[in-house]
Amino acid sequence: MAEKNDTRLTLFTLNWLRAVLRGERPTGETFWVGNYGTALFHQPLLALLLVLPVSEAIPGTLATLLVLYQLALTRGVARSQPGVPTPLGWKIAGILVTFGHAALFAALVRSLLTSGA
Repeated sequence: MAEKNDTRLTLFTLNWLRAVLRGERPTGETFWVGNYGTALFHQPLLALLLVLPVSEAIPGTLATLLVLYQLALTRGVARSQPGVPTPLGWKIAGILVTFGHAALFAALVRSLLTSGA
């Protein structure tokens, strides 16, 4: 039983994040926690940066990092294996939604970095 506990990763640690981005966690965990669990951390920070009187480059940099994260997560969702029998359509939908998040963050970056022109 101790061996089984050794293979479990604690959520939101560096080892867990590496496993998610490599697609080594189940598809559900990779998609749901990778997209929306991490948003519990980066969305409040991004919201604060957008309303504080700081240069647009600062939230733009965070949004750029989020684009890269979402693209890596898209690859992780594509590589992950479902923990339960799942239709292929759900995996394709997960890949498209995650890629869509990356596109939305890219649009935010473009908006932030071109707003001063």
